[in-house]
Amino acid sequence: MAEFWSKEEPTWAVACDRVVEWILHSKEEPSIGGIGVWRAWWGENAMLRELLQLALRKALNLEPSRVVVAGISEGNLRSPKLNTKHIDSDLLLMTGGLGWALSRELPAYSRKCWQLAYSSRRDGRSWSTFQGATENRGSILLLVSEEKKRSKRVFGAYLDGDILRLPSWHGTPQNFLFSADKDTGLSVYRTTGYNDHYQYLNYARETLPNGLGVGGQMEHFGLWIDCGFVNGSSSSTATYDSPQLSVHRDFAIGSIEAWVVCASTNAGSSGEKTKAAVVANPDAVALLEMANRPMYSVHEKRVE
Repeated sequence: MAEFWSKEEPTWAVACDRVVEWILHSKEEPSIGGIGVWRAWWGENAMLRELLQLALRKALNLEPSRVVVAGISEGNLRSPKLNTKHIDSDLLLMTGGLGWALSRELPAYSRKCWQLAYSSRRDGRSWSTFQGATENRGSILLLVSEEKKRSKRVFGAYLDGDILRLPSWHGTPQNFLFSADKDTGLSVYRTTGYNDHYQYLNYARETLPNGLGVGGQMEHFGLWIDCGFVNGSSSSTATYDSPQLSVHRDFAIGSIEAWVVCASTNAGSSGEKTKAAVVANPDAVALLEMANRPMYSVHEKRVE
């Protein structure tokens, strides 16, 4: 297998592809269609590649420790200024200790002042209110808890840059997923470069999932909040090298908070144009995106 391995340590995505390459070349009698057909099939099955990557990690016992802060106590911790309105701090998922721990992991421009844009305990359980408070508003810290009385766990995501309503993945490599527990501490899961499935927002469509997703694959998100705003789910992903964040894969939502940690510079301009272009013919856009046909009107401008 040495001939398929470079001297430099490969990423896990590359490592998995090389394992499959070695397996295919080691077969004495390739299956019907030959190695080329198998290689094409492997290249088109992103979910299988992601599952193999996770399986290899487990089999080789190479899961890295992701705990960046061991234990989250309040103490005299200097957390970002938390701007809240009409809500008792005791009802918030965000505490001073958690705020301090999370701020250490954010880019410098997202550490200073955080505005509570949405809280299910303050604003009610409303998808439209949540979507209006987070879409095209800037960088967001999303906090979620399960509807379980004894659960101390809070989990969520940092979404760097505007969340846009698109029938495709978007976002930046600065995104990360996290889970936090008062006793065990904060664990952060950053992007791996395996794919660009950083974040996804869609609603009022019939052709694709409706809700907010972070990482993974369609129907197998690292974190998923359904637009019904009652249920969510979490699966292991290669996008963030993350485990299942919730106690149960499919869970009932206990509480949700969204904090704007860096305000958007596009509100009322490019964001509105983007929404208008997508809403005009959503089914056609969805089909083009699923066929990997880039939509330059809703993505970055094409360089001539």
